[in-house]
Amino acid sequence: MLLSVVATTTTAYPSIVFNIQYAYDRIEEVIEGRTGPMSEGTPISGAEGAWFARALVEAASEAIVVTDPEGIVRLWNAGAEAMFGYPASEAIGRSLDLIIPEKQRAAHWNGYRKTMATGITRYGDTLLAVPALHRDGHRLSIEFSVALLRDDAGAIAGISAIMREVGKRRAAERALRARLAELEQQAAPVR
Repeated sequence: MLLSVVATTTTAYPSIVFNIQYAYDRIEEVIEGRTGPMSEGTPISGAEGAWFARALVEAASEAIVVTDPEGIVRLWNAGAEAMFGYPASEAIGRSLDLIIPEKQRAAHWNGYRKTMATGITRYGDTLLAVPALHRDGHRLSIEFSVALLRDDAGAIAGISAIMREVGKRRAAERALRARLAELEQQAAPVR
């Protein structure tokens, strides 16, 4: 199931495709060493599928966080540790409030509860941009995509998010736009 969630999320979040492909290539080398070549389109299942999904999540440089229906963190990968500053041992079992700025919490939890109650998220195929908090208190600018997770009976088991910090990129884009506006003004004919 995690593989299908990761595959679906990858479609909505194409910037992680390169990292996933790199991880897949390394994993494929290991699997081929154990079981022989993997063929295109051959599904990985059972213990090997579980191992593959776990390795993929652990190898991703993006933050991957899974919360249960109450908003309690159940999975926190190394990418989340690096982005938010909390080791998994401190984040797992805690509320997602540890990374949500105080001002955004009410809106976040209203939407979260509605999604858990209805089983519908309007953000499943949308890249979201929001502020977040680092452990040391500084604000982060993140982009992320979400996917509802369902158990074998179809009940909502939680939600996953794949996140990337984009503050530096946004600052560079603002500087570029400012410089472009300056150059356009200099090039404008004098009247």
